[in-house]
Amino acid sequence: MNKAKSLIAVGATLFGWLTFGGVAGAAPAPGSDRQAPRPAATCSTGWVEVNTDRLNVRSGPGTNYGIIATVYRGDLLACGWLEAGGRYTACGVSNANGWISVDLENDGAIDGFVASTCVVDAF
Repeated sequence: MNKAKSLIAVGATLFGWLTFGGVAGAAPAPGSDRQAPRPAATCSTGWVEVNTDRLNVRSGPGTNYGIIATVYRGDLLACGWLEAGGRYTACGVSNANGWISVDLENDGAIDGFVASTCVVDAF
């Protein structure tokens, strides 16, 4: 394996859909027309920062869930966990599938989910 073209983050996956601690991906095979996944936030610090002009917060981990709020570039969000599922295109990334749970009111309760490709780990 060409280490320069791979990205591996240590984490654990439970039930085949809930991921703690990170995401893993690798560059596509030479000659493939697939886009390599862009590293996404993992909520490793407990906070993420919005890195796009405008980002929808959804009631669940997928584009099929309703929009409950909108956040903006530079906003800091308390976060809980990373959840895989529900392929989407956002923030210049095609075929992404990570969603981060967020606490909008800083009360310890999860209020919604944001696309992990549209935020970065803060602090």
